[in-house]
Amino acid sequence: MPIVLCLILAWMLAPAALAQGVTTPVEGPAVKPGDTWIYNKINGWNGELEDISLVKVRHVDAEGIDMDASALDGNGAARIRRTPGFNLVRIEAPQATKTTLPFYPNFAFPLSVGKTWKAAVVFESTDQPGKEVRAVLEARVVGFESVTVPAGTFQAMKIVMSGNYRARNLEHDWVGRIEDTLWYSPQARNAVRYEYKDTVGVSTYNHEIHELVRYWLVP
Repeated sequence: MPIVLCLILAWMLAPAALAQGVTTPVEGPAVKPGDTWIYNKINGWNGELEDISLVKVRHVDAEGIDMDASALDGNGAARIRRTPGFNLVRIEAPQATKTTLPFYPNFAFPLSVGKTWKAAVVFESTDQPGKEVRAVLEARVVGFESVTVPAGTFQAMKIVMSGNYRARNLEHDWVGRIEDTLWYSPQARNAVRYEYKDTVGVSTYNHEIHELVRYWLVP
């Protein structure tokens, strides 16, 4: 799913911001309508570029955050719903609507090094009637890391999340595991890198990496 605004003042303050971030809990992103990010989607097996997506905040209120996503040429438009805490709830695309109930727990703001959380989730998709996927996921803030992506080098909070899932459809059931790692940058108001894997039994089924290419933030 995804022209850096390089302000001289922000560059000068970066070391101080990092020092503060290590000891001070990081609050959730104060995203605003118009905030925009471009991401590369990379095949985790061979490192090849698979897609480039543009994600833009459309609306923010006390109930949550609405975003639009599409390819750079405008094709494949989808709508994304996130909680006020920036966790994914729903993706509405032309082919299907995919929902995570109550939400996919990548974040538990405010974030601090060593913080952990756990959540049970249910995945649904309108293009797969009769399918049910349930998971229990545990996450931990590992710490601040310097991470370099096409948009630049960021001091980001590394969040590691994993857990087992159980799935079934009208024909059979199976088990697997989800593993993802996310680097969240307060500077970018979003993740700058995200790596996701899931398995079916002992075989890796999905492996994808998303890296920030450019972003625009509303002051």
